[in-house]
Amino acid sequence: MDKSEKPDNIYVRDRLIKCFADANRELNEAVGQKVPERVLKAKVKLFVGDAFKKCGVDFKNPDKEGMIKAMEECRNNIKGTLGEDGNKIIEKHYNEMLSLVARLPKDGDEQH
Repeated sequence: MDKSEKPDNIYVRDRLIKCFADANRELNEAVGQKVPERVLKAKVKLFVGDAFKKCGVDFKNPDKEGMIKAMEECRNNIKGTLGEDGNKIIEKHYNEMLSLVARLPKDGDEQH
């Protein structure tokens, strides 16, 4: 996606899942663990979906504010359990996602 394009909420939600899977893959590799891709994706989708539910955010159609709440919930659920290197990985991916969410239209604005 071109940086000038405005992403939609579903694209950002799916990128959040991918980004979290990438972070988990990096964390697993850092400790020498190999998790099958389908297992990793299923686990991450469940984890992210639970974070959305806990925050009261509609997983199927999240708004910008809800997306940020769910991202923070995901980060807070994992941060502090990974040590300094793990937290660096999480923060890197979190910041990447924040920059993508920032490109979403304001809640209530029409997408063009």
